[in-house]
Amino acid sequence: MLRFGFVADGVWKALVGAAMLALLPWLISSADAPGWLLGLTAVAVLASAAAEIAFGIHSGAGSHTKYLVAYDAGWVLASVASVLLITALGATGAWTLWLCYQLAAAPVAAVVFARGARPEPSRRTIRQH
Repeated sequence: MLRFGFVADGVWKALVGAAMLALLPWLISSADAPGWLLGLTAVAVLASAAAEIAFGIHSGAGSHTKYLVAYDAGWVLASVASVLLITALGATGAWTLWLCYQLAAAPVAAVVFARGARPEPSRRTIRQH
């Protein structure tokens, strides 16, 4: 079941990253965020998604659940903070907060999950007589 959860979360991230790239021209004009930041963030989220999907397929170990929870909790907090900035204060550039979180956290998650997805080298035990 954990494997499915990691893969499903990775697929969600892949959809978000792909949507960001597909909607890049529209987002640049309406999100009040720099295009380079949008593009880099989309690529970082896609890399994180790929690593998480690979981890789910190859390992899916419960030891990495804490990383998934931490990343997604930060995602939710950054999203809520951005929405509050937009609605309560009418703050322009609130997207930048969300994008900066993703740009900082997604590569870290990608490395953690990519390292976890690699098979462990076989260990030979040396018998001592």
